[in-house]
Amino acid sequence: MKVLLADIFNTSYIVEVRPSAEFGYEAGKIKLASIRLCRDVAPRVALITPGDSEFYLEYTESNGPGRTGRQGKLLQLSGLIDLESRLTVGCAGAVLTYLQRKKAVMYLPGDTENLAFQVFFIEMFSLSGTMYVDAETLNVLQIMHSQTHPQSHSQEPSATVSKEGLSVYGLFHHLARTPQGKYLLRQYFLRPSLDIGIIDERLDATAAFLRPDNGGLMESITKSLGQIKNIRTVLIHLRKGISNGMGKGFSGIKSGVWFSLRSFAFHALQIVDAISEMTGAENLPLRGKLIEHLDSRELANIGRIVSDTIDFTSSAEMHRTVVKPGVDEELDNMKRTYDGSEDLLSKTSQSIAENVPRQYSLDLNVIFFPQIGFLISMKRDPGTGGVNYEGPGTDNGKWDRIFSTGDRVYYKDFRMRELDGTLGDMYAMICDKEIEIIYHLGQEILQYEAMLTKASDLCGELDSFLALARGAAMYKLSRPQMTEENVIRIKGGRHPLQELTVPSYVANDTFIIGGEGTSGRCSGGPNYSGKSVHIKQVALVVYMAHVGCFVPADAAIIGLTDKILTRIATKETITRVQSAFTIDLQQVYKAVHLATRRSLVIIDEFGKGTDSNDGAGLACGLFEHFLSLDVERPKVLGATHFHEIFENGFLLPRPHLAFGHMEVRIDMEAETAEDQVTYLYK
Repeated sequence: MKVLLADIFNTSYIVEVRPSAEFGYEAGKIKLASIRLCRDVAPRVALITPGDSEFYLEYTESNGPGRTGRQGKLLQLSGLIDLESRLTVGCAGAVLTYLQRKKAVMYLPGDTENLAFQVFFIEMFSLSGTMYVDAETLNVLQIMHSQTHPQSHSQEPSATVSKEGLSVYGLFHHLARTPQGKYLLRQYFLRPSLDIGIIDERLDATAAFLRPDNGGLMESITKSLGQIKNIRTVLIHLRKGISNGMGKGFSGIKSGVWFSLRSFAFHALQIVDAISEMTGAENLPLRGKLIEHLDSRELANIGRIVSDTIDFTSSAEMHRTVVKPGVDEELDNMKRTYDGSEDLLSKTSQSIAENVPRQYSLDLNVIFFPQIGFLISMKRDPGTGGVNYEGPGTDNGKWDRIFSTGDRVYYKDFRMRELDGTLGDMYAMICDKEIEIIYHLGQEILQYEAMLTKASDLCGELDSFLALARGAAMYKLSRPQMTEENVIRIKGGRHPLQELTVPSYVANDTFIIGGEGTSGRCSGGPNYSGKSVHIKQVALVVYMAHVGCFVPADAAIIGLTDKILTRIATKETITRVQSAFTIDLQQVYKAVHLATRRSLVIIDEFGKGTDSNDGAGLACGLFEHFLSLDVERPKVLGATHFHEIFENGFLLPRPHLAFGHMEVRIDMEAETAEDQVTYLYK
């Protein structure tokens, strides 16, 4: 299917819907591996199709040995794009399939002069205004960390297979109270912003919420948000005609559409009142949007018409949506008639029993079945399995057997038919009338759909901001200062996760400038001295600042950072036919290729997967490369265990490179070896 966007949005683009089979991950990797990269400029590639055999042979011969294998091509590609992103690779494969098909249709094999539908280069980019962070970095920095749920073996469709583990996002996500708030909060952590305006809006909101005089109002808003559901989902159920939620009794009614709408209207009004009274929130954009879009008059009207129409107590007892008395006169009359039918049935049962032999009359009942009507019920004889009495046998008094169950048989006579004609299927008529009333109520509510949807989204945004504020108070975070300057200045920085696992945490300072000044720092120290934790905490402070979150530091000035690139951990699996050293090289290759002057590069013990001399040389070569970029130097923090780098002067001191070490106290007079070395983590 093709859609010409020029007819809709006045553009020259064509949208073509392709089958899902073309977006396969493995197929995408194979197609990407078939692209030949040029040797002189790494991003340049040529698309090879079956008709390009002569060009393929020529390119293979000029490329030299060792680059024609599939693994070699994937290794080279891994530095240009994130091959671990199944969505990215699948979409790239679909695009290549489309280009190959178009070329095969429009040109004959051997048409070497035409360059149409050729791919000349591959470039990976992030969403506009968003920091680039790959999945590996999110994992090694423990920003997002999913864990398999203990009950993932359950075969139930609704069984949860994973949950958020110990992660930076995990510190905040449980503080959000609404489904839409949890979703937005996750998006903040997955897509750190590069827009200072957006970042400052979140920081300003957090600062306003954390004012001491707003504590009571913040708790009130948080409590109200806990009673709010995602109204988008509620309105979808309303359109489908699904009134009650899961569960029985009041729990099913409470999770249903009407209770959710009434609860939302009530608590949204409370939220508007509370946010209006907050001190220091007068200039918050979110406050203005809440007051503008949460229309108090319309919300009050929604709550009123739902409360005046739905009888929640009776609905819980009847396991269906029941309309209140006084809403419809015809419905009230039918209910009064139906409620009085119990006395009528009792009198009819007594009248029939008078004409039945006394020994059988005690087991006689008159009952009503929807769609069937009124019936005489008699008990079976346990000995014979039959019924000892089935009516007087006369034409007027004949009992017609309708159906039977295990222990009873049901009949209909002339009196039952009279009741059918008098009362009819009253219960079904009542239900039909209530359905009609509820349908009209739903149509009336849907007139406010735009307002309700916007209000629900704004409540989710407020919820996500409150989660950031409550997390800042809980973990003693402070507000960072965002700047356009390419600088990272942190005073008293801490690792937000590590400090939760130790009785006391030693804070550290960091100062680094990208492009100019000291843009690189290489730190050494013994194992367990804290050098890896330190460089990770710098990356986390920068990341959290771009989320719009307060940071674990006494003070921080953070310049806009377009990428955080890491070589920290080596993740080996049997599905990757690569050595640990090869995986390290891939991570470094990506960092070298993607880094800009505004990027932050974290290198932890690069080169440990090979010979120590070669590893030290590789680590030094990597630093030399970044330092040689002059004003395009990224901000680089490295930690290494290669002491020969410092002892032999492999990296020469210069203004753009700083050296550091983790302090250790040596006490040679201590009695035990464990007491001779004390890590100061500074």
